[in-house]
Amino acid sequence: MIQSVIFGDPVVILVLLVIGALVGLVSSFFGVGACFIMVPVMITVLERLEGVPPNVAPLIAFGTNMAIVVPTALSGAFRHEKKLRSKEYHFPWKNYIWFVIPVVIGSVIGSLSAYVFFISYRAFAGLILKTLFGIMCLIGAYRFMRARPLELHELKEPDPKLYTAGGLVSGFLANFMGIGGGLVYMPVLNAVLAIPVLFAVEISLSTMVIGSAVGSSMFGLLGSIDQAANPSSYPAWTFGWFNLELFLVIGVASIIFAQIGPHLAHKTNPKQFKILLAAVYVYVGIRLVVNGFLQLQGLPALIP
Repeated sequence: MIQSVIFGDPVVILVLLVIGALVGLVSSFFGVGACFIMVPVMITVLERLEGVPPNVAPLIAFGTNMAIVVPTALSGAFRHEKKLRSKEYHFPWKNYIWFVIPVVIGSVIGSLSAYVFFISYRAFAGLILKTLFGIMCLIGAYRFMRARPLELHELKEPDPKLYTAGGLVSGFLANFMGIGGGLVYMPVLNAVLAIPVLFAVEISLSTMVIGSAVGSSMFGLLGSIDQAANPSSYPAWTFGWFNLELFLVIGVASIIFAQIGPHLAHKTNPKQFKILLAAVYVYVGIRLVVNGFLQLQGLPALIP
């Protein structure tokens, strides 16, 4: 087992607290898990400070990321609901139920598929997953820019077949790639299912609570199988593909700052919101695709 250094370094703790605050703010504002902030930082900490092998570090980061998303998304969802009620709107339970149930099913299938993929291609599975995640972000940005901004009163009754298909695909992709899910859920909810962006944010956050809970549990369980076979590749305070130290430090700050994002989101024009969200997706997508391709060739990452 690798000895941990996180709790023993005040500078590392301070940096992680700042990252957690940013995660909470971005997550609750955009309705995403902010994994594009958390995951690269956690991978860097695990690889450079903890000495975790590069083929294992991304998976621990993905599993820990999903666990952090659960309380952060829950915090943001409650604040969004209060903001919607102040505008005399309420949580769209029917739309949510039709989406979240297939997401849970897709999440289980995606987590199992990720484990099989890791076992089959252990040497470079993490890098491939990061690159695939980047491609999904670019597709999401394109869908956002093509979609017409919808106002809250334009919410329609759910189409069961379309919602089921969207939920299954979203849950599978989110958990196969080890992310909180919001980066997948948001373009599906807004651009494919035609849900107004502020409702989409709240549904996305609420879905992440369930989907990420399933995904993080699966990653912890399946990762423990590999940890038992390769204990020297895992640091202390790690349980399968989940690191308790990173969860506590980043998670506390993210929960607190998740209360701020909804205030900003409800003051932002839907057209401006769409542009900001697309810009986030473009940056994350280009960064992961370019860096992932370079690292698969044995070259250093280029874009910070």
